[in-house]
Parts: sequence; C-alpha cells; structure tokens
Amino acid sequence: MSRDVPATGAAKRGARAQAQRDRILDAAQRCFAERGFHGASMAMIAEAAQMSPGLIYRYFAGKSELIHGIVSRQVELLADDFEEMESGARDPVDTIVDNYCACMADADDAGAAPHDALLDATLILEIVAESSRDPVIAEALNLLDQRIDVGLGSWLARPDAAGGQGTPAALLPARKLILRALLDGLKMRQVRDPDLDPALLREALQDALPRLREA
Repeated sequence: MSRDVPATGAAKRGARAQAQRDRILDAAQRCFAERGFHGASMAMIAEAAQMSPGLIYRYFAGKSELIHGIVSRQVELLADDFEEMESGARDPVDTIVDNYCACMADADDAGAAPHDALLDATLILEIVAESSRDPVIAEALNLLDQRIDVGLGSWLARPDAAGGQGTPAALLPARKLILRALLDGLKMRQVRDPDLDPALLREALQDALPRLREA
C-alpha cells in the first residue's frame, strides 16, 4: 500500500504545477492582449498572476516561452474543436461563430480571464509578426499551423451527412488555402470591425463553407 503514496504525491505535484502554469499563462495572455508583447513586462505578468517574478521564472525562461506556452494551449483547444468537426458532432459554422463571439466578449472585458484560453485577435496578429524575429515563437506558431491544416483537411475530405464524398484529394490543397485565408482574414476583421454582427457572420459562413466541400 505504501507503494501508492509516491505515485499519488507525484500526481498531486504534477497537477499543482500545471495549475501554476495555467495561472501564469492566463495572466500573461491578459497582459499581452492589453499592452502588447513588448509593452508587457515580466513584473506586470507576475503582478497579474499574484505571484513573484522568481516563481514565474521557475516555469518560463522569459516572454518568448510564455508565448510558446500560450500558443501551445491553442493546439490543445483546437484538437477538441476539430475532433467534433471531423466526427460530424458539431457544425464548423457553430465552432467559428462561437469562438468569434467568445473572443469579442473577452475583448469587451479587459479584466476578464481569457475564455477557455482563446487568443484575442489583436494578440494573434502580434504573435505572427513576432514569429519572424523569434525562433521560439516561430516554432510554436508552426505547430499551430500544422494542426490547423490537418484539421481543415480532414473536415474538407469527410463525407457529409447527405452522402456526399467531400472535397476530392486533388482539390484539397487549394481548398485548404482558401479556407485558411478566410479564417485568417476573419481575425483581421475582428480587429478592424469589433462590432461585426455575429448573425451576419453565420449567414456568410453558411453560404461559403459548403461550397468548399463541393467536387
């Protein structure tokens, strides 16, 4: 029976460490969204997380690693979204609109914790710009891009509920490119037009997305 004690203790320590990491990442994400990557200092992030800078440095060597951790969480969140889309359990229009509305709600409340750790559109654009100068951030962004490409490709190729065969393999690269451009452009639109009507967005997506799955 005593053999179970170390394992249990290790599990508790692991859970506590993960909770600390999430607390730090939540605080960093808020600070970066409010002040930008360069405007937010580690001292500000420590204050937002209500912990000492020294404790933060036990988990992250600096701001680049914090961004890496924030982007890595997006991969985990996207995995859940894509799993539902690929299985047909959820309409991709619902996923896109729900995530859009959640991000905009967080943007309206600067003091709120990020909704399910979703990235603010402004922060995404800044991370993309910073990735051209920082290899740590570039690595995380490349992993995110790969996950998105795989997920979109699987959804486009999946037969639909009506028995359609989905996007033919020969058309997949071009269709993925167009869909990525649409989604990336939507992030820019969030920044430029924060009052965009979600109902109009839903209507536009319901019109456009099925066309990308046609043969």
